[in-house]
Amino acid sequence: GGGGGGDGGPQPDWIDQNGVKTMTLKAGDCRKTAEFGDVVYITHVGAKPGVDEEGNQRMEQFDGSGDKPFKVTLGEGRIIKGMEKGMIGQCLGEQRNVLIPPHLGFEDPTVRFKNKPVPEGTTILYQITVTKIVKPGSAYMAYDDIWGFIGTYYQVAIFVAVVAFTIYKCGPKRRSKKKKRG
Repeated sequence: GGGGGGDGGPQPDWIDQNGVKTMTLKAGDCRKTAEFGDVVYITHVGAKPGVDEEGNQRMEQFDGSGDKPFKVTLGEGRIIKGMEKGMIGQCLGEQRNVLIPPHLGFEDPTVRFKNKPVPEGTTILYQITVTKIVKPGSAYMAYDDIWGFIGTYYQVAIFVAVVAFTIYKCGPKRRSKKKKRG
């Protein structure tokens, strides 16, 4: 088979991270990054190696959240370990590929899977985009669960109202000067 082909600019490199490999496809806002304990909203696609009709190797999708963000608390073990490990340090809005070996995927000895979507010994690839990061203990977190269905607009309005109320309550108290009766 033939080689190279033109390089469309610098190719992103795979980086070893916590036993998985990650590659940033689209940079995000790194003032906020995903860490253990954070509630992170992601969209994701999971793929496994497959072959097309002509026998060429290609990645075959077996999992995905579509456009609806999927909510996960990092470190809680709700998703496969490799996904969690691969998302640590991921920036807000960043899209990255995470290459996950079997023991951090669906052959994790610490997890019992009802059904495994991939054959044994399969290294899988997840493409993950972080759409929102909520830090534990932030005021936003408490509202997040209660008001999630109302939408962000109301969250912001309520949050502003709460802040204004708090400032009003806890701010310097205006003392009305009472005239002393002499």
